[in-house]
Amino acid sequence: MSVEGETAADAPQADHRFAKWHSTIAIVWLIGFLAFFYCQTPPNNPTYRRFEFWPQVPFRLLDLVDPPADAAAPPSGWSFFPQRLDLMMTAAIILAGAWGIGHLCLRLLRIPFQSRCAERTVFAFALGLATLSLLTLCCGLAGRLSAEFFATFILAAVAVESWLRLQTWRRTQPAGIENGPPSAISKPLVGRMVTLGLSIIPIAPFLLAMLLGAMLPSSDFDVREYHLQGPKEYYQAGQITFLPHNVYTSFPFFTEMLSLLSMTLRGDWFRGALVGKTVLMCFGPLTGLAVYAAGRRWFSPKAGWLAALVYLTMPWTFRISTIAYAEGGLTFFLFVSLLAFAIAVEKLRDEPSLASRQFFLCGLLSGCAMACKYTGVVSVVVPLFAATYAVPFALQLPAEKRRRIAVRITALFLLGTTVTIGPWLVKNLVETRNPVYPLMYTLFGGHDWDETLNTKWRAGHSPSNYTDLPQSMLEVTAGNDWLTPLLFGLAPLSLLLFRRRQMDRYLWLYLLWLFATWWVLTHRIDRFWVPMTPVIAVLAGMGAASIRGKSWRIVSGCGIAAAVLFNLAFIISGAAGNNAFLADIKHAQQPPPGIAFLNNELPTNSRVLMVGEAQVFDAEFLLVYNTVFDHSIFELWSASDIRQRFRDGNITHLFVNWQEIHRYRTTYGYTKFVTPERFSALVDRGILNPPTTLAVELSMTDTPQQQRFQPRQIALPSGEQLMIYNVRPDFSEKERRELAEWGAKLLPEVNGRRLFIVGQVYEVEQ
Repeated sequence: MSVEGETAADAPQADHRFAKWHSTIAIVWLIGFLAFFYCQTPPNNPTYRRFEFWPQVPFRLLDLVDPPADAAAPPSGWSFFPQRLDLMMTAAIILAGAWGIGHLCLRLLRIPFQSRCAERTVFAFALGLATLSLLTLCCGLAGRLSAEFFATFILAAVAVESWLRLQTWRRTQPAGIENGPPSAISKPLVGRMVTLGLSIIPIAPFLLAMLLGAMLPSSDFDVREYHLQGPKEYYQAGQITFLPHNVYTSFPFFTEMLSLLSMTLRGDWFRGALVGKTVLMCFGPLTGLAVYAAGRRWFSPKAGWLAALVYLTMPWTFRISTIAYAEGGLTFFLFVSLLAFAIAVEKLRDEPSLASRQFFLCGLLSGCAMACKYTGVVSVVVPLFAATYAVPFALQLPAEKRRRIAVRITALFLLGTTVTIGPWLVKNLVETRNPVYPLMYTLFGGHDWDETLNTKWRAGHSPSNYTDLPQSMLEVTAGNDWLTPLLFGLAPLSLLLFRRRQMDRYLWLYLLWLFATWWVLTHRIDRFWVPMTPVIAVLAGMGAASIRGKSWRIVSGCGIAAAVLFNLAFIISGAAGNNAFLADIKHAQQPPPGIAFLNNELPTNSRVLMVGEAQVFDAEFLLVYNTVFDHSIFELWSASDIRQRFRDGNITHLFVNWQEIHRYRTTYGYTKFVTPERFSALVDRGILNPPTTLAVELSMTDTPQQQRFQPRQIALPSGEQLMIYNVRPDFSEKERRELAEWGAKLLPEVNGRRLFIVGQVYEVEQ
């Protein structure tokens, strides 16, 4: 008895010592990691270390109130905000439709959630956006892209869900509540609203930056090449078809369908693309809401709020939310699939009769992740499929029921996955005879694909080596430009909970899986590991919320506030993406130089064969092009009577982007058939007229002139028109030797100036 009494008396002291020990470790780790993080040199901005940016932070934050004037930039200011009203209105219609459709889907699935909870909102938007994406795919394949149909469908869904909510509200209202004391209702509501408002204040500037950044024209290569170019071609054709010249458009296009829907509703491919970017931006805040819901469910409301703060104030979140990449959707569906799985496990343990629907929901969301990007199969579908089958055995259900339950819930998971990814696989199977075209060519084959292209594809999308693991780990934790120190400054603190909580272990195991598959199976582009960030954010929220003590609250509060302010200043500076938030949209669009020249100079009804140029979204003329991983159309046409090919294709001009061809030759590889001599021969044969040449001046100094200036036009004796429009650093000797092997003519010297010919425009002789 005495021993038991001493143990009980000593328990508070032991808990206090335990908490103090944790607090000391946490403070030392956070301070040390912050110092380490801010001493890093970002790889994309190698001219400074992060701590050297700190003196700029106050001035960058002041730019929120009084943006600096830049004579070289497009006109900007709040006076141009009305240009965006139609974009926000169209995006709001789509999001309202997702809200209504998603809640109706939850009603149809009979999955019980509280009427007002973060989980219900997150899952409703996930299902609603999935339905709109699949509906757009089906209508596009049928050649029925109708704005009237989509608008009617969306408004009907919103009306039906609103009516059902009104009926539910009427049934649940206590009798006579309308005559009750207002304070009984208003005080708790006001309290919740005040708490919500205070919680949103530090996040609000980041959300505003995401919204304004998303409504700017895109300048990213992949976006111009296929994320928006594919939907543009579908919109202009009025139908979704196989595009043999752009292999990327055979990927599952979940997020791109939302851009196509936006173009259709807006009735314009350019402004519709901006609407689509605005809709895709919402994946960021929705992921933040899901992170909050998970942290609250798995630990505490404080952990949920901290996790959401960490995620939404991270520069990567801004960057992914303002560029129309697929990673925003993949990140969202990866995390909501994980959240749905965790809830399904809880139901299987506590209410087995309701678990089947939860696992079906998890499958639906996992299929959406794969529909956003093929990598979702290894980051979401495979691990959750394996975990679903293992759950009944891990929960130690009755032995005679385990296997039967495992088979049932796994089948429902696969059924849900098939519903959302299946249409994309069937589309590819019909078009190419390969459900995952262009992947797995050795197993399935594929129309318009061959072993040469497959080898080139695999070489360009596989890891170059397996010796840079330490460097990759540094990149993911502290080295990358767009990270926040709060991820790994706080997440490791959750390791202190290992002896008390299982969820932390599972999240760390899942995180390890995500990192390993990124490092082993992909070509390690940094944005490919971004989908793991919400998982780290939840661990960060748990870790920070688990530490007690006044010293920890002071140190962590100062560290978190400083990191948030640094991240906001970093975003405002433009280092995380386009920061021309309120620029005049009419002037904010900056096509690649060759596309801009063609838009301005081509006669009406011109049709251009693009050679080496694939980021063609901004083109305002008719064109024929191919990506680097497709067969060269110019080479194919040259194998026959090319003059007749030009006539049959109504080609009036050729544009050759030598700068891109040079880049491709040093990266993915490019056909050796395309050389300057090839086009000179066509000029000599009278098939092409002498070109207009676009060039940049090569600077002989280490600090060349970087600003753009008005193009200078020079007439050459050969009849060519030469336009010098920019200055760039000179090539290294190695680069010059490589370029001289196939394109020595691209490095002329004119009037004492050393030039690099970046593009040439040829008119076809009629």
